[in-house]
Amino acid sequence: MKEINFIYVLKRSIIVFAVLPFFMTSSCSNSEEEQTAGVIEQTTERIAQEAVDRIQTPIEKANLAKELQESHNIEVQQATEQ
Repeated sequence: MKEINFIYVLKRSIIVFAVLPFFMTSSCSNSEEEQTAGVIEQTTERIAQEAVDRIQTPIEKANLAKELQESHNIEVQQATEQ
């Protein structure tokens, strides 16, 4: 549960820092600057998603390994009880 919260906070923090420059430049009416802000936002979102994936993948693998180990432990325990 803590890993999910960390990932959520990490992703949201990156997005906030990406959106902050957008709001700072949003008062400008130049369409080129608006396009640049949109590109920055899209790039930041992509980078944030890659960071989340890089963090989540090992966590998911660890959870699978844990489940396999627990399953194996149950099988061994049942075998010793017989």
